[in-house]
Amino acid sequence: MATTTRVPQTIDAYLAAVSDPAAEKTLSALRTQLRKLLPKATETISYQMPAFKVHGDIVVGFAFFKNNCGFYPGSGSVVPALKSELEGYTTSKSGVTFPPDEPLPAKLVKKLVQVRLAEIAASAKKPAAAKKSPAKGFQVGVVRTLPMTAPALWKWLTTGADAWLGAGATLKPKAGTPYSVPKRRGAPSVSGEVRSVISGRRLRMTWQPEGWTKPATLQFTVTPKTKGASLLVQMENLPDAETREAMRERWSDILARVA
Repeated sequence: MATTTRVPQTIDAYLAAVSDPAAEKTLSALRTQLRKLLPKATETISYQMPAFKVHGDIVVGFAFFKNNCGFYPGSGSVVPALKSELEGYTTSKSGVTFPPDEPLPAKLVKKLVQVRLAEIAASAKKPAAAKKSPAKGFQVGVVRTLPMTAPALWKWLTTGADAWLGAGATLKPKAGTPYSVPKRRGAPSVSGEVRSVISGRRLRMTWQPEGWTKPATLQFTVTPKTKGASLLVQMENLPDAETREAMRERWSDILARVA
């Protein structure tokens, strides 16, 4: 995200805090295009990123991280719906990431916005009782390619759990093993169980912070790349959209600090 320790309160402040000139130029141009596509939208900061809302619904948000920019439709179904048109980009169900000096084509941005607006319009026509969460609840995925080998990344994941679970966390990468994270200032305690492990590649576990009625599913996938290795973090069965965005921000921040 923008390199500042204080969360900007306006989009102007957010862009002013972006340290990468290419990213600042790209996101400013993206904002200009979104203003034209969404003339009646409200500009705001939502979940610590610039966002455009229509009738209270987030149409799209965008952000700058350490090495890339992100474009996030306000739903987990827009990106999958345009999978063929996004081939070649790094994607998750919640968004698209791209290099600061390689902006998303204007036509692609327009298509993403149009699909999201159509989704909002369709949702508004449904009776409230008919609106249901997907079978797996709210989901989020964050991926980043890191400058380390896949074995080194796997070692970090399985031996340095306190770096991503929280201070005092203990984790044994073996199916059926429980784990816990002590409560600390600003964060509840977390408990769960390792469900499956494919050594060097995949770790799947439950995740249940104090106060949650049901656990979420947390999965890490390590994939070797030509230069480094990628780490995909996926969460399923999240209770609501607000939690989904909070988890996206959490894992984006953690991956930005790795190596």
